[in-house]
Amino acid sequence: MVYKNIGGYDNECECVQKRGLMGKKHICLIDYDMCDWGGVEQVIENLGQAFLGDYRVSIISLCSGFLRTYDGISCYTIIDKRARMREILVSGYWKLIQILNQNHVDIVIVCESCAGMIVTLARPFIKAKVIFADHLNLLSVWNDKPVRYMRYFSSRFSDCTITLTKKNKDDYIQYFHCPPQKLTVIYNWIDEKVFKAVKEYKSGEKKIVTAGRLEHAKGYDRLLDIAERVLPCHPDWEWHIFGSGSLQKMISQEIQNRNLGKQLILTGNSKTMLEEYHNYSIFAMTSYVEGLPLVLLEAKTNRLPSISFDILTGPSEIIDDGQNGYLVEEGDIIGFSEKLSLLMENEKLRKSFSDQAYQGIEKFQKEKILKQWECLFDRILI
Repeated sequence: MVYKNIGGYDNECECVQKRGLMGKKHICLIDYDMCDWGGVEQVIENLGQAFLGDYRVSIISLCSGFLRTYDGISCYTIIDKRARMREILVSGYWKLIQILNQNHVDIVIVCESCAGMIVTLARPFIKAKVIFADHLNLLSVWNDKPVRYMRYFSSRFSDCTITLTKKNKDDYIQYFHCPPQKLTVIYNWIDEKVFKAVKEYKSGEKKIVTAGRLEHAKGYDRLLDIAERVLPCHPDWEWHIFGSGSLQKMISQEIQNRNLGKQLILTGNSKTMLEEYHNYSIFAMTSYVEGLPLVLLEAKTNRLPSISFDILTGPSEIIDDGQNGYLVEEGDIIGFSEKLSLLMENEKLRKSFSDQAYQGIEKFQKEKILKQWECLFDRILI
């Protein structure tokens, strides 16, 4: 098979400007379940709204439906309930193909492994070009064979695979032997509303913030271990956790078992999360697995010194260790506790890190990243 040189454009390129002459192209974003709200769904929403104007835009949720409607964007649901992959294939296979072909979709962007596999199986009957956008990292689920195979086939039979980090791109080349020209790195951008919500950093605020779904991947088991080490030694500090999920009862019970209830506080979800950051002086993330974490980008934009384990992908492309935060060796609970304590005890250090938080932020500017998408669209349609 001969591949067009449609990937590998990590820097800005000169685009082939044909859209004005040929009319608006139709871009369709596909997710497994737009009601299962998380980072992927937020990215799909941001991309869809940003593409409007230059493109026609649709979003397909393979099951459940949508939490909200979007002006100017056509939204389609294949199965209007939570459904397993097999049910979607049995009951919704031809409906998906019909929606894509009858609406003359030019490019499909599929943003989740199960969704990627479903689109791969429908690919022989789809007229559109297909981009597989991997929002996690390859090796984090390497031992999960079904997920590994779905990602392999999704990348193998797409016209281009997008990775969120350079490390993940290299892993696709090394482990899947994916042709480099079929791969490109495109970061998630920091949304304009994040910048608009930024307020002055309060270095004297004695509060830590963590945000994310209350699931195992986010490392709340080790967050509890770290909190148990640092909070009793700093009785004037609090650590707030924003989010909800299947581990909520377990975490709440563990907080009580460890006598941390006055300092480690579950706050639930916040509809105004962007306005919460200015109430804190440190952002902490204990995840086992991330792609390119939006919450860490939001913390960076709010000039919060951040601390994270140096996991396979994500934090190392956002945090400059020792400059605006700390990257701790993966799994080093004691090291994380020591670095967090250092930040808690040294307001001058927090202020210094905050002053340097914007280092590298230009990589995540919306205009730069949209240009990369536009270049890719132009080249894939040649």
